[in-house]
Amino acid sequence: MPMIKINLMVEARAERAARAPLISFGAAKVNNYILLGLIVLGLAFVGLRYWKLSSTLASIKAEIVVNQREYDRLKPIIAEVEAFKKKNAELKHKIEVIEQLKQNQYGPVRVMDEVSKALPDLLWLTNMGLTGNVLSLQGQALNENAVANFISNLAASPFFAEPSLKIMSQDDRGVFTFDLSCTFTQTPREAAPAVSGQRS
Repeated sequence: MPMIKINLMVEARAERAARAPLISFGAAKVNNYILLGLIVLGLAFVGLRYWKLSSTLASIKAEIVVNQREYDRLKPIIAEVEAFKKKNAELKHKIEVIEQLKQNQYGPVRVMDEVSKALPDLLWLTNMGLTGNVLSLQGQALNENAVANFISNLAASPFFAEPSLKIMSQDDRGVFTFDLSCTFTQTPREAAPAVSGQRS
């Protein structure tokens, strides 16, 4: 009896040893299938992504072609608009130059006219000069009130800023000599009422 039991154990071990490689081979095969499936899925994802990017690129290229055609169509019109803008700017500059020349010619005449209107009685000018827009006036008067009235009349003119009296002196004869300046403007402001005693 003991001999039979030993033989059965040996046969069982031999049978298990014969079956072991088959089980191990089956597990490796399943792992290979899983790995192959993952590779296929990865390639499918990459292919889908590539297809989407290719479609987007093709759409962008088509849009570029359309925009280029539209630009080519509008290019002559754009050139005409730019030429018109340039010509318009040149004409505007010419008008500004002409207006400036007119103002420069008109300025001295306006200065003399406004100064003449501002001269009161008992006062006369001995010198007048215009440097840029600064007007210098020298003259004489028989009393201080005449000088004060002259300054007030200049200040009331819409073409002069507030005049500044630099010097005023009186000689032995009682005649007052004065030197004043003011700013002349081409654009008149709102005029103030003149002081009485102004020459008509």
